[in-house]
Amino acid sequence: MAGKSIGRKRVVVVGGSFGGVNAAYELRRRLPKDAEITVISRDAEFTFIPSLPWVIMGWRDPARLQVHLDAPLRRQRIRFVQGEVKELDPQKCEVRTASQAHPYDALVIASGAELDYAAVPGLGPEEGHTCSAFTVAEAVAARDALAKVLAADKGRILIGAAAGASCIGPAYEIVMMIDSMLKRFRKRHRFSITFITPEPFLGHFGVGGIGVSPRLLQEEFAERHIESAVNAPISSVVPGHLILADGSEYAFDFSLVIPAFLGCPFVRGVDGMANPKGFITVTPQLASTKFANVYAAGVAVAITPPEPTPVPVAVPKTGHMTELMAQAAARNIAAEFAGGVKVDGLTLPSSCIADAGDTAFYMFADPFLPPRNKVIVKRGKWARYLKLAFEKYYIARIRHDLPSLDFGW
Repeated sequence: MAGKSIGRKRVVVVGGSFGGVNAAYELRRRLPKDAEITVISRDAEFTFIPSLPWVIMGWRDPARLQVHLDAPLRRQRIRFVQGEVKELDPQKCEVRTASQAHPYDALVIASGAELDYAAVPGLGPEEGHTCSAFTVAEAVAARDALAKVLAADKGRILIGAAAGASCIGPAYEIVMMIDSMLKRFRKRHRFSITFITPEPFLGHFGVGGIGVSPRLLQEEFAERHIESAVNAPISSVVPGHLILADGSEYAFDFSLVIPAFLGCPFVRGVDGMANPKGFITVTPQLASTKFANVYAAGVAVAITPPEPTPVPVAVPKTGHMTELMAQAAARNIAAEFAGGVKVDGLTLPSSCIADAGDTAFYMFADPFLPPRNKVIVKRGKWARYLKLAFEKYYIARIRHDLPSLDFGW
């Protein structure tokens, strides 16, 4: 490795999803062989979360979407610890699980977020009355609940997102996929489908829209006869009924609602590290604004929405964006150790593919937040096949540390 000698360094990565695994692989590529890299993850497996909507539809076996992390990380000389971080002590430079303290010279927090079901009474699959789509267990429970409703002769489908939600894309996928499935069964005319969103208009996504995506989605919903309510904060959910802040009610037989996110408790427990929601405030190089040797990537990062909205909508961090942030954080840690030049980790492009059951939408924005240098929005069945291929490639990539793909045509 070029540059000054950096001695034996210890880097801890918290998180075993898109951010954590990519940060660890990039660190291993850029740091000397004797550097100690540890990944701490609550889950033993990496899950390809973008395909969980397909699990809900019954189109995927969730086991096919997971990779046990221990073996692939060990092959790259990366230590894997399955456990939940309970405490972060940036003064002592260590993170602590229930059983052990892990000291670090640099830390990458790519731990994602908590699902804030408690923000809305009655929301959520465990203590509430709505399904969700962010874990395998949630997806399987939603699959079983949806199957019961679809097997009936008629029903009311309600899909949406709570105020403050950031990852609204899966809700769009699921509502259009349900419409497509009902048409295949020739049952669409027996079901009502409604979409509830805090966005000021369809296709806003927390970033003011991406190119012509708002117009395309509005046309898509009209053609599919999907009713929608925008600027719609959910105040509560009771069995079979969702209630908005203005008192209007929507009856349902099946409901799936995307919750808002909260930063992880161990981050919220560090004074001055995060914003009120628990997301880490960072420099353009993704270092904590308070602790220079702590970096963040993905959902854990605080990003201010580009514009205020009547009902809060947070900025999403796609899997692609999370991957790029994680790689940038790793490069900057290596640069910090060796005295190199750091890179900007916030002004990033992002691409995503939203499946619609019988077609799909491909969206690319560079940078992700407006104003942008480049925007691509395309619709077609080819995008479904691209998403299918990308799923299989990405799972292989996690297993074998394959190169990244660039879809920013």
